[in-house]
Amino acid sequence: MDRESMTNEENYFFDTEGYIIIPGALTSKEVDSLNSTLDDAGSTDNLLTLSAPLRDPFRDLLVHPVLVWYLNQICGHGFRLDRAPRLIGEAAGDDPNTPLQGNNEPRDTARAYYFQNNYRVCHGVRVIWALCDVDTDDGGVVLVPASHKSNVEAPEELLTGADDMDLIEQPVLKAGDLLIIGGTILQGLRPWKGRNPQRLIACEYANRAVLQSNGSGAKIEPRPEWMANLPPEHLAVLSNPGYKDTTDPPPTLNTDGKKTWLEKSPDIIHPSFYKPDPDAGIDHKELYFWDLTGYLIVRNVMDEEWLERANEAIDKFSDRIVVGEELARGSKSLRGTGRPTLSGLLHLPEPYCEPFRKMLIHPAVISRLNWMMGSGYRCGGATAFCSVKGSTGHSLHGGNEPLTPSRSYVFQNGRSHAEFVRAVWQLHDTTPGGGGFVCVPGSHKAYYRMPEGIRTSDDDMGTIRQPVPKAGDILFFMDTVLTHGAWPWKSDISRRSIFFNYYSRHHSYRGGVIEPEDRWGEDIVEGMTEAQFAVMRGSTRDARIRNTPRLVVENGQLSVSYDAMGDRYEYPVRKPDDSQK
Repeated sequence: MDRESMTNEENYFFDTEGYIIIPGALTSKEVDSLNSTLDDAGSTDNLLTLSAPLRDPFRDLLVHPVLVWYLNQICGHGFRLDRAPRLIGEAAGDDPNTPLQGNNEPRDTARAYYFQNNYRVCHGVRVIWALCDVDTDDGGVVLVPASHKSNVEAPEELLTGADDMDLIEQPVLKAGDLLIIGGTILQGLRPWKGRNPQRLIACEYANRAVLQSNGSGAKIEPRPEWMANLPPEHLAVLSNPGYKDTTDPPPTLNTDGKKTWLEKSPDIIHPSFYKPDPDAGIDHKELYFWDLTGYLIVRNVMDEEWLERANEAIDKFSDRIVVGEELARGSKSLRGTGRPTLSGLLHLPEPYCEPFRKMLIHPAVISRLNWMMGSGYRCGGATAFCSVKGSTGHSLHGGNEPLTPSRSYVFQNGRSHAEFVRAVWQLHDTTPGGGGFVCVPGSHKAYYRMPEGIRTSDDDMGTIRQPVPKAGDILFFMDTVLTHGAWPWKSDISRRSIFFNYYSRHHSYRGGVIEPEDRWGEDIVEGMTEAQFAVMRGSTRDARIRNTPRLVVENGQLSVSYDAMGDRYEYPVRKPDDSQK
């Protein structure tokens, strides 16, 4: 490779998706050679055991320069082979109906993904070499993007395929491509439907120090004489990993507080202080989807009469619709005419306000906001997005990098802490490719900055998805922390999306600042200097109209600045010529 590190685009993709495809890692000559060798070999399992010279191309794959370069970036230097290369798929005897394996909960630290102080390491990866084309819906390897950071145990229906929850994806590959999958990504196989024989070679690599599996030819552990008569319970914790007589996972010890014994089952014992609460009012699938993607659709909340009344109200006051600015922000693919919006829906004259006031505290909203962000949230009003065919898209914005606590997402002790949630009620159907809300699922946990191609949607690397809510549905999403935007409206039917903004009790995100004299009283603040006055205000954030005053000390002298540049905590830092908003 002619560069020192992965690009920001590659880092962002692997960080948010949990896998990466390196196109053309193998030359056509290498692909032909490997396929020819497989034709001659007559064996598909553990290709390293073939006789010479049939095994040689597969030995070369172990340390292929392209693979080594990426594994140094992803797993860290000193990585090692954990499972030998083998042909996978139904022809190799694999059952495509086996439940998906992986997921980050319960956490497997031997395969887990870590990021700290700008350093990333993935303890385990699965490597797939494509020796054939894998087109859309061909089957083969499938996975659940972003599941390497999941905080919620995967629903059983998702694992078995009984309900794919619109989450399972099949990577599209060309012969010669290299697919690297994070070890804690939910992954599996689906029946092969391709026109040509399935030719995918898989192997696994591990970080230099972690324990995963034993080699196929491991020797018996040499033990000193003093261990000869020790009971198996003692030997279980004195074993040296990697030997033939050690197990994966290691023997399980258990106790009742009085005695210790070896469990017959190899299942891991790792007690949890917390148990799922069936009375919590949280649907398991919804919680998993929300934590995984950063958004959630709740279907069929509004009935036909309610929909009719809401649409009638917007039609009645269509003369108040304001066509705003074009929001493509330099994007070629998002260009269009200004976006039409209708605000002030909650204070329309009766009875036209009623359909929207009913949305404000509807049980379907409140029951979910309570577990999404906790009680004490505040609503910033309701606005209708009324795009028509040709209306502008919106450049993508938000994301978890740089970190901003007032718009963050944290999952801790079984609770979702989203500081800013939007509830979007649909009055008209949306259609695939028809425009409207789009996002990068999993970006609410991103550790890398959003690439420019994703912001503009001109080169999104396949990360941008368009959820498709129907009339009567509610779309919830983590505003600002989830990278999101909108595609230009292409449908002949106008967009009718009612946006409600809900802010947590912890932060002030919008609204006017409480002035010092109103917060403390004029008798307290009277005669204060500008610097003293600056710290007496109520909570606020930087806005386009007014920036929060900042105290600056230079050469021992105190001054007040209203320039937000360089401050990473609140409104995203912009250079003067930066068009991102």
